[in-house]
Amino acid sequence: MKNVSLVSHDVCSGCGTCSNVCPKSCISMVRDAEGFAYPSVDEQKCIECGACLKKCPVEKERASGGTPIFSVVLQDKDGESLKNSTSGGAFACIARYVLKQGGVVFGAAYDELLNVSHVAVERLEDLHLLQGSKYVSSDMKDSYKKVKFFLNSGRLVLFSGTPCQVAALKSFLGEDSKLLLTMDLVCHGVPSQKLLQKYIHWLGEKNLSTIKSYVFRSKKFFGWSLGGAFSDEKKSYAVNPDCDPYYAAFLRGETFRKSCYSCKFANMNREGDFTVGDFWGFHNMKDPVGFDHTKGLSMLLVNSPKGENVLKQIESDAVIVPMDLQTISAGNWNLYHPSVYKPIRDEIYANIDLPFEELQKRYLHHEDPFMYYVRRLRRRLLPQGLRDALKKILGRA
Repeated sequence: MKNVSLVSHDVCSGCGTCSNVCPKSCISMVRDAEGFAYPSVDEQKCIECGACLKKCPVEKERASGGTPIFSVVLQDKDGESLKNSTSGGAFACIARYVLKQGGVVFGAAYDELLNVSHVAVERLEDLHLLQGSKYVSSDMKDSYKKVKFFLNSGRLVLFSGTPCQVAALKSFLGEDSKLLLTMDLVCHGVPSQKLLQKYIHWLGEKNLSTIKSYVFRSKKFFGWSLGGAFSDEKKSYAVNPDCDPYYAAFLRGETFRKSCYSCKFANMNREGDFTVGDFWGFHNMKDPVGFDHTKGLSMLLVNSPKGENVLKQIESDAVIVPMDLQTISAGNWNLYHPSVYKPIRDEIYANIDLPFEELQKRYLHHEDPFMYYVRRLRRRLLPQGLRDALKKILGRA
């Protein structure tokens, strides 16, 4: 490109809109040393039409979304589906509705090597592939083009993803469709797939096995919490987020893509017809009526008339309670702000090619499992006054 340059790495979200709209197919998404995808332009093919920048959601002055019309707390009535959901199953309820209408659902799924990419699901029995949080950057591949194909075929489509991915799809399509439903997530930020793959390989080495599955938010061991799980050929193992190098660094916001720390979509002008996340606000309520909060609760923002209409269609499939925005958004700081940049982030990725064992010792700090449970036991058994006295004696006051 002689006269046109794509956006800098500091703000590029890696959505891939540019590569999908290029009329000459001269833009490809290439992973850098950190493992994040960025556009690479073949200057010999480029005709400098500017389509890439015109469609770039980051370059647009205004976001395309809307502010919430109303907000609800939701819990799926389907017990088996609820077990597979990160929180209360809002995504699954809406996805089931779309599939029952003969529609298609797009979301992030693992492949057999535990890489994460967006795929299309057309059968109810495959919906579990899209359920559950994947705390990593998802490869969009040709999802935008597939969405357009299904819409042109007269199919109802639900597309779920991070706010920047939803904005990218809408920019790619250029116009809204009554057949398109979008759902954005309350997003903290995304680590690279390179870091996740190094971590999973390290887990396999530690367990002398091949990791077959990984769930960031598993209800099997911890119920509705931040705890995860992974499995090999023989058994499943719990993942305590405080004691796990990948997970603990993620929760502290130390491993995200550069653009996540200045994300223009982390605000209440939401990109999707729906916004979904955990309803952590139940901690501030005396009695969240109608829910078993131990099984998970979803906060759901309804941001468009289309979303409002669909919510009415699923009323029989879920327990739905209206909730004021302040209460429902409690604990979801990223609804209003991007994550705060941590300097150690650059140290982690500058040394990402180190063996993971070395990387986690130097940079991916986490609690020692034994000391973690000692502290938990101490908190349960000792009264607050005695705990404070011990801190003073140990010089930790």
